[in-house]
Amino acid sequence: MPDSFVAALPEGSLRGGADPMPMLAERFLPPPGFVWGGFTTEDGAVLRWGHLPVRAPRAECVLVGGFGEFIEKHFEIARDLAARGLQIWCLDWRGQGGSTRPRRLPHRPRPRDFDRDAAELAQFTREMLTTGLPRFLFAQSMGGAIAMLCLHQYPELFAGAVLSAPMLGLRTGRVPPTLLRCITRPVRMAGLGVCRLPGTIPWRPDRVPSPERSHISSDAERCRIRHAWFSAKPALRLDPPTYGWVDTALALVARISRPEFLREIDAPILLGSAERETLVAPKAHRRAAKHLPDCTLVHLADSKHEPFLERDAIRDAWLEHIDRFIDHRIGTERKARAS
Repeated sequence: MPDSFVAALPEGSLRGGADPMPMLAERFLPPPGFVWGGFTTEDGAVLRWGHLPVRAPRAECVLVGGFGEFIEKHFEIARDLAARGLQIWCLDWRGQGGSTRPRRLPHRPRPRDFDRDAAELAQFTREMLTTGLPRFLFAQSMGGAIAMLCLHQYPELFAGAVLSAPMLGLRTGRVPPTLLRCITRPVRMAGLGVCRLPGTIPWRPDRVPSPERSHISSDAERCRIRHAWFSAKPALRLDPPTYGWVDTALALVARISRPEFLREIDAPILLGSAERETLVAPKAHRRAAKHLPDCTLVHLADSKHEPFLERDAIRDAWLEHIDRFIDHRIGTERKARAS
């Protein structure tokens, strides 16, 4: 069946307790009061969302992840942001987590329509975040690249954005991105975009991450959150990148890294760049920060790809930067509304 025919969401995918909980500490499990739901897009796809209400919030935020991520990974940071007075909305991208997936090979990444992702993020934000409070966007990795599109195309939507290791450039080893696209684009155009790249290893239940092997975290507990949830809820799993996904990701990176594109993004941005990065290119973060009109670049010493999942010392330092950024932006918003 063609990929245009999408699968219904698995039974229980919009509920947090339909499957066994993984063996993780309490802070990595659903917070009390966490609510699940589904958001229907213009073409009928259903994107899973999660919501953590806050009494007397001072702002609202949308929290989106990167490639292969899902809401369950973000329970700890949702708790942290809620404790700071932010009302939390989490969203699973189409084809990931508990959102609509293709019927055929539902765990296989497809070439992404990133403009559609940005439009769906904007639609979700406008329809669900309706309190009138300042709105902030928190985005990790691939989500950070989609955030750049959204901020560019919908400039009045957010009071600011916190981008954690955004995918503004990909680490492609010894093969330059332009040369790599000479391979990935013909493969995708030939209809073989769902084929996995050579050397990629599908998820294995017996391959439990360790701080030494993990590309995302050096914390002994946080580095295995993804693996634990995949084990408990197999429907969340996503295979490694395919030719099609990499091709569209490289095309997006080339587009959003252009100086003229970056200079047109007016939203205030806090950009965290990890020192021990192996998945995205930190030099692309530095280059982007030079062209973005209002960007604070933070070098996260000793951090791997996901600062929110790093050791407490690294994570706490990142949260301190976020606290200052949010406090400043909320104060600026209040002054603007009062004038």
